[in-house]
Amino acid sequence: MRKLFSIDHIQRISFRNDINGLRAIAVIGVILYHLDFKYFKGGYLGVDIFFVISGYLISNIIFSDLNNEKFSLLGFYKRRIRRILPAVLSIIIATFPFAYYLLTPKPMLEYLKSSVYTLLFTSNYYFSSLDFYNSEPSNYMPFLHTWSLGIEEQFYIIFPIVCFFIYKYLRRHIFLVFLSISTVSLIINIGAGPLKFYLIQYRVWQLLAGVLACIFINSINIKYTDIFGLIIIFYSFFSFGDNYILEIEPRIFVTFGVLLILISSKKQSLLEKISTNAIIQNIGKTSFSLYLIHQPLFAFFRIFLERNNLYLQNVEINPNFLYDEFYKKYLPFVVVSLFVLSNLNYIYVEKKFLDKTQTIKILFPVFLLLLIITSIGIQDDGFKFRYLDSPELIEYQTNRSNQLFLDGEICWERNIDNICKFDTSSNRTIYNFGDSFANTLSLFLNSNQTSYGYNFENITSSCFKYLNRKEATKSCNLLDIDFDAYDAYLMSIENGDFVYFVDSIYELNKLGADSFKTNVRDTIISLTERNNRVFLIYPPPRFEYSIPEYFIVNNIDINSRVTFPYSTYKNDAKVSLIFSIYDSIKSPLVERIYPDRLFCQNIIIDNCVGAYDGTLFYYDNSHLSKDGALIVGNEILKLIDK
Repeated sequence: MRKLFSIDHIQRISFRNDINGLRAIAVIGVILYHLDFKYFKGGYLGVDIFFVISGYLISNIIFSDLNNEKFSLLGFYKRRIRRILPAVLSIIIATFPFAYYLLTPKPMLEYLKSSVYTLLFTSNYYFSSLDFYNSEPSNYMPFLHTWSLGIEEQFYIIFPIVCFFIYKYLRRHIFLVFLSISTVSLIINIGAGPLKFYLIQYRVWQLLAGVLACIFINSINIKYTDIFGLIIIFYSFFSFGDNYILEIEPRIFVTFGVLLILISSKKQSLLEKISTNAIIQNIGKTSFSLYLIHQPLFAFFRIFLERNNLYLQNVEINPNFLYDEFYKKYLPFVVVSLFVLSNLNYIYVEKKFLDKTQTIKILFPVFLLLLIITSIGIQDDGFKFRYLDSPELIEYQTNRSNQLFLDGEICWERNIDNICKFDTSSNRTIYNFGDSFANTLSLFLNSNQTSYGYNFENITSSCFKYLNRKEATKSCNLLDIDFDAYDAYLMSIENGDFVYFVDSIYELNKLGADSFKTNVRDTIISLTERNNRVFLIYPPPRFEYSIPEYFIVNNIDINSRVTFPYSTYKNDAKVSLIFSIYDSIKSPLVERIYPDRLFCQNIIIDNCVGAYDGTLFYYDNSHLSKDGALIVGNEILKLIDK
């Protein structure tokens, strides 16, 4: 039994066709997932396959070097630098001109920040604070996929040090030690929220699964288990769609499938035979470049189409017509380009450094130069000097003029003991409660409190928007928010006026209709039970593109108008569902505000208006600008003395 878990005889493997084949399966799954290929709806699990493979290969290298007394931390890190950094630098360099040309300041700023975090291999932390991996905005994030590189590099930094000490002091128990760590990681994963997708402590069990496989197969190979492994992997790809993306079951399935392949006898392996195919071999060898290039290529393709769509479209007929048609027509060429570019990057970048024909000394000045350039761009808010002739549009896009501050700090996502309170010694208080939609109203409501005689408190956060619904806020646990304190405070308020405004379309997509309905109803009923009035704001018209960006990209006169038919809004199934959910909340203390009546019927009949005669009502496609907040805010003020 001790021999079964021994690492004494582990020697380095040079190449395994079946692992190369696994890499090919993993990267194809990820690519097809990001192309919305309906039969590979679980293709995101390709990243999980990479994690297990990485754990297996890295532990094989370290254990074999330790056994041969050749292990060197410095040597290990140099090999990792050669393997990872050249390809990462090449992708950032290659994408920068496209970003500079295609991105306006706000998305350019996000691109630059993600570049810095990618260079420092901490992008998993950066993206964990933004829109989730499978949200619509993620399709336009060129470096979103580097979150997995962050996890792997963090593992590569820590794991060899841990290995060295365990090998030296707990060598006979090494399997048990890693099994224990893996089990703890798996257990905390089960109870965690959305952050478990991005952070290493929730993923290390998969990397260690590969380590355990490396130890186990040192003593035993089992015939034909690879067949069952392949069946499990493809079943997972076909079966576990986005609704499972945060669940543990698909990850356990696919991890187990990879382990069955790894422990299978190489000589009898079905995947070993399949992987001798020249195409599979090529995809496996270039899988790292394929993975690095696919997301920025697809993202910039979408951004390019969107930019040209903004220029060419007839926005009053079908905002997405040209985008959809061009996407379908040119997508095959983009896919072919992906494989061509990946092979070029593998041959002229990856391979040169792996074969040591190129010194790694050249990497550090390039690394430093990229950090300097990105830092300059961040300081200039996304190289905004490119649009110096559109300062008012840049101001709309950044929305800085519509932010509320107190004591020099923004009144957004503060803990309950530090929320922004503005006291005018009135016997009436308005509480602005909700997410970023509510936050757009905070400056307006605060600026009018003296005129209308009320105190004002701003309780806006992406983390806390429902009462007694902590499962909807787990993604914010890094912010150290005391949800119980939030609940207790709000539940203690009586005879107040609450403005309640959330991005209902986003919440509906994220939570599903039933959970969203329950959360909203319970929140509003809880408030009204304490004799609080609730100003419930219905969903505003939502455009298919950012209004400021539409003007900036096309150099359009700011006095132009941007509209779409009111019937498009009224016939939207999600909008109708939200109306029915809001309408079902029956209480005389609920005052209802309908932005569609303000933006769709009040300015131009039968059209929803995003911009009108020099005024932009949105700072993106759905969030109100200062001018948009003025229109909705005035409706709230009309109801205050009702």
